[in-house]
Amino acid sequence: MMTGRLYIDGYDAYTTWGVYVVSGGWNDLISYPPIKSVESNDWHEVDGIEADLSAPKLNIKEATLRIACAGVYGRFADFIAMLSDKAYHDFDCRYIDRRYTLRLTQMPNLDHANALGFITLKLSDDFPLKDYTYNASSSLIPAVDDYLIDGVPFTNYGVRILEGSLSEVMKTASVKQNLICNLSTTNGAIYDGATVTFKSKDVKLKCLMRAKSLSELWRNYDALLFDLIRPNERLLEVQELEQAFPCMYKSASVTNFYPEDKIWLEFTITLTFTNNFRIADGILLSTQDGTLVFTEDFLNSIDMTPTITPYHI
Repeated sequence: MMTGRLYIDGYDAYTTWGVYVVSGGWNDLISYPPIKSVESNDWHEVDGIEADLSAPKLNIKEATLRIACAGVYGRFADFIAMLSDKAYHDFDCRYIDRRYTLRLTQMPNLDHANALGFITLKLSDDFPLKDYTYNASSSLIPAVDDYLIDGVPFTNYGVRILEGSLSEVMKTASVKQNLICNLSTTNGAIYDGATVTFKSKDVKLKCLMRAKSLSELWRNYDALLFDLIRPNERLLEVQELEQAFPCMYKSASVTNFYPEDKIWLEFTITLTFTNNFRIADGILLSTQDGTLVFTEDFLNSIDMTPTITPYHI
């Protein structure tokens, strides 16, 4: 049954307008909002940046809501007219036990919607963590200390860090360019190659959150976001590398969400490693998109450790 799943301004969206959210259609709406840009110093002689994280703030979230249309065209036209009669509307998403105040930013083409039977609404959430009161995380999944944030295992939030995250942590940041002299009267260029320093780098942690109930899921999910945006830098500890990396939260996205039976939320958190992120045992070569480069036998990555004294924590 599609009734009772989504209410907009108190009206059942399915019985009133014949619209309902399709499978996977909630993903964008429930994802974390990005952080607002912070001021930072980018000193050329050292790796990374010095970011002012004394009071980080969340930005608005542009989200898509994938819905299907059932019934006559006129009811759907009434639905769009309702969404555009004022800026903000109350979305009571009872199927996933979440509530949002949203505004429409882009209306679909009505002819397109009538022909295909589904559309993607473009909505803006201008009130991240609205009316939120912090409730510390609690989870019954087995405790594992492979990844920790500020000394707290991710399993305390019901989260396991998935395969592929370690490669993200180990990938090489882009190099800061030194002084270069490239004259039109000579071949090539003269580059100051005395030292190599790196820009800050974005690292994607692939996360899987499990919970016994939706209320447990949302408590842990919101607590994780709240803890990620506390003042000052976060410290991500990776036990396999025996290192900790100063970082800050940047953004997130949801890949898979199953709100029934065995509740499952798969999402990716993007952290910006701000400084002290050189791997202690060396620096590994990667492509521009961060993929590690291996030797022809695929057994070893290529070591790019500079000849200068390595930078250790």
